[in-house]
This record gives sequence, structure tokens and C-alpha cells, in this order.
Amino acid sequence: MIKVLIVDDHHLFTEGLTSMFKPEDGITVVSATTNGNEVPHLLDTIETDVILMDIDMPVMNGIACMDLLKNKGYDKPILVLTMHQSIRQIKDALEKGAQGYILKDASKAELIQAIYSANERKNYFHPKINDQVFDFFRSKSSVKNNLHQLSDREKEIIKCLANGMNTKAISIALYISEHTVKTHRRNIMHKLNVKTSAELVMLAIEKGII
Repeated sequence: MIKVLIVDDHHLFTEGLTSMFKPEDGITVVSATTNGNEVPHLLDTIETDVILMDIDMPVMNGIACMDLLKNKGYDKPILVLTMHQSIRQIKDALEKGAQGYILKDASKAELIQAIYSANERKNYFHPKINDQVFDFFRSKSSVKNNLHQLSDREKEIIKCLANGMNTKAISIALYISEHTVKTHRRNIMHKLNVKTSAELVMLAIEKGII
């Protein structure tokens, strides 16, 4: 029997899920909470196999809760169950370690399949978001590959941007024209799939480029 903890602030929805699962489904809801802060305590006191996590909650949202659990060293598979299907929400959930992502309009059969997949540490994504998930992983793979393609000059320019230097200052420091600086910066952003200098610097720090 797969033991599920529900983290969702919609009481009627939680009650509906709890009553929906039958013994023959092999799934039982062992507890539920509307407050992400309570999840570590519940995991310490109640045997749990899979966490069903909503995103929008008043005290602590699902993304913050996943971050909390990760920082505290908890390693339970988390299946996001939400109405949101924007790439930003999906990206945030996946980056925080969600095992799967399913929408609340899913059928019972789809939800059961998703829970079983999460319990086995296999990814499950709702059919409606397959394209967004594919784009996310393709982007991650592309960035990883392109990191190795950055030239020494491009890395120098990233370091200059991180130090708050503008185009003119970089051109003077590196003895190149402003046009060349702009071309390099445009090529770097294209390679790393970022749109602003701030995103570029954050990614560079995260990946250890600077």
C-alpha cells in the first residue's frame, strides 16, 4: 500500500482525494496539511511514501516547501498536483526536485499512474505539459553543452558584466571595440538561453563560470 501525504489548502479537494482511493488501488492517504511548514514534522511522525504537493498555498507555497524539504535533507518523492501549467511553475518545480507534475483535471487512472511512478522514483508528467517539460530538459541539456563552448574571451566578458561594467568599460578593459563587446554578449546569451545580463550573471555563478 502506497502511503500518501497531501499538502493542499483546498479542504474539499483533499477530502475528495482521500475518499476516492479504494483498497484495490493500493494507495492510502495517511495525512493532509494546508501548511508547508508542517510537512517535516509529519514526515518524522507518519510513515509516508509519496507527497502530493499543490503550488498555491497561503502560509508556504509548494515551491518553498520543496526547497525547505531539500535543505533539511528529506528525500521523499514529490508529485506536484496543481492547476498551473505555465512553464515558469513547471520549471521551478522540476528544479526543486519534483518527481512528477500532474494537473488537477487528471483522471483517477492518470493520478494513480502518477503516484505509482513517483513511488518507483520514475518521472510522470501530465500529457498537457509534455511539450513544456521537453523544452525544459532540452534547454538544460543545451545550456550544459554550450557551457563548454564558451571561449576565454566570452568568459572574460561574463566576468566583466558580473563586476557591473558596461559596454564601454568592457571595451576599454579588454582593448576591443564596443561593437565587438555587444556581439560577444549577444552570442553568449544565445548560447546560454538567457535574455538579460542579470540572468546571465546568475547562471554563470550557479555553473561556476565566475
